[in-house]
Amino acid sequence: MYDPVGIPRRLTRRGVKVALVFLAMLLVAIVVTVVRTMPHPQQEDPLTLDQIQLMLIPDAAQTELVAAQVKARLAQANATPSAAAAAASCVASNPPNTWDGTQRANATTIYQVGVALSVPTRGEIVAVATAIQESQLYNLGDLGPRNDHDSLGLFQQRPSMGWGSPSQVMDPVYSATAFYLALKRVPGWESMAVTVAAQRVQRSAFPSAYAKWEKDATSLVQKASCSAPLAG
Repeated sequence: MYDPVGIPRRLTRRGVKVALVFLAMLLVAIVVTVVRTMPHPQQEDPLTLDQIQLMLIPDAAQTELVAAQVKARLAQANATPSAAAAAASCVASNPPNTWDGTQRANATTIYQVGVALSVPTRGEIVAVATAIQESQLYNLGDLGPRNDHDSLGLFQQRPSMGWGSPSQVMDPVYSATAFYLALKRVPGWESMAVTVAAQRVQRSAFPSAYAKWEKDATSLVQKASCSAPLAG
């Protein structure tokens, strides 16, 4: 039988190894090429604290509509106080600190807005503790050089951050409504410590500052529930 010169009958072991190595390199090159040519989603930069807060801040127009409904309910409730609420026995602890009439009135407004929005008592305590820390329960206007950016009102909400216009955030009912709507957007806020829940909304540079006002806020909410005619 004719046997062509130069063509071996079978590959040597060395030849087999070389062929396998070459095949493996070829497969690796193909895989690398495919991976490199595949579209990859662009990695997003980490969100800043301001961006995170903007995700929580409710739309100002929506807040205005809700606040208008709250005001209507408060007006009706104050005009015709519930007999059951007036007759109910109420016990409230005394706050550790002294609060004047204006401060107590603002705490009561925050409480009433919470009741109108069906916010649990714990949420009302979070809101009052927040307002104590932010404004000492005074509806603060522009403090000039001492003002923190453009912060205004009971909760020191910033119009530039989307909380509403200056006149809106200076309205205690509106500002309390905005706070509660933002609080409701925080997942699991009901089981958080008061200071943690407050910080999730406010994003303060002093995240633990709200904790020291929990007892005062609890007492002020209790006293508001005793005196406020709006029943939940």
